[in-house]
Amino acid sequence: MVNVSQESGAFFQTDAEIAKQREKAAKYNYTAGDAVKLASKALSICLSPDGKYIYIAESGFQVRKMTRSTMKSVMLFKGHQGPVTSIVTGKDNTIWTGSWDKTIKKWDATTGECLATLEGHTDFIKTLVLAGNSLYSASSDCFLRRWNIQTLESTAAEKKHKRPIESLAISMDGKFIYSASSDGVMMKWDTESMQVQKTYIGHETSIYCVRIWEDDLWTASADKTVRRWNIETGNVDMILEHPDRVKSLVLAGPYIVTGSSDDDIRVWDIASGKLVCTIEGHFDEVSSLEIFGSTVYSGSLDCSIRRWPLTAASIKEYNEAKNKKKVEEPTKSGLTEEEERELAELLSDEE
Repeated sequence: MVNVSQESGAFFQTDAEIAKQREKAAKYNYTAGDAVKLASKALSICLSPDGKYIYIAESGFQVRKMTRSTMKSVMLFKGHQGPVTSIVTGKDNTIWTGSWDKTIKKWDATTGECLATLEGHTDFIKTLVLAGNSLYSASSDCFLRRWNIQTLESTAAEKKHKRPIESLAISMDGKFIYSASSDGVMMKWDTESMQVQKTYIGHETSIYCVRIWEDDLWTASADKTVRRWNIETGNVDMILEHPDRVKSLVLAGPYIVTGSSDDDIRVWDIASGKLVCTIEGHFDEVSSLEIFGSTVYSGSLDCSIRRWPLTAASIKEYNEAKNKKKVEEPTKSGLTEEEERELAELLSDEE
């Protein structure tokens, strides 16, 4: 049975929803992780090829260019007529962006000038990747499209997924592209023929993110898992369980880092599959993750971008902070764990 709240101003919201809102309100901060407050939600982030800049696709119809070292904004790219959902950087000092307005735009990364607008998709554009002279785009219209970045023409359009395509990843040699969909299926495409070579089935529902590392595929899903797949066999050899939907992931040396709808970032040891630490700081869904050196950069629906060092010392600090918070949080009795222990000791002495 679902209980509907009787609080004034909270009609038609369940008690669970109200409780979740209060939990987020208690987490509210723009300090943790050297937070930079944005004008709107961060839907995707990416780094320039030289690592000097971070580009942030925002729900407020714009893209922000930020100097990575200082975390200072240096330019805004405006022109889309809907939230910007995806961004990739080109080698010729250009960036490409996809939006809910169903278009893809090419920009001069130095001047901020819009150089071209590509039209063809009939629904929200969700994800973009570049490989050689081709740009690949995927959309809520379930199509995977290939574009020639010189002529700006669409050279292929294929629809094999049954539901929106959420994420794309390209193989290191550029010969294959992997598409992850909200139909719970991942597909391997030949980039030349644009035909599906293999289908990967295992997730129970939407796949939000796919990444490639050497011979492995990593996927993040609404089924609350991250899975590692063998590219050739399609077998899953690792499953990382989460308490909520997993929206983003990035590979960082010996670690896999994941971002979730429970607002937390988790760091896992790839060799053992064990949780190394949980990074708390965001107070809404962690939508995107990137890595530069030993620092993780995170974008969130809490309208912020943050950075987190990933060293032995910082991992120790994250664990200590979480353990301290766990001790200080009230239990069902209304007492913290430390207070409950003290009370137990007191009662034991009286006996």
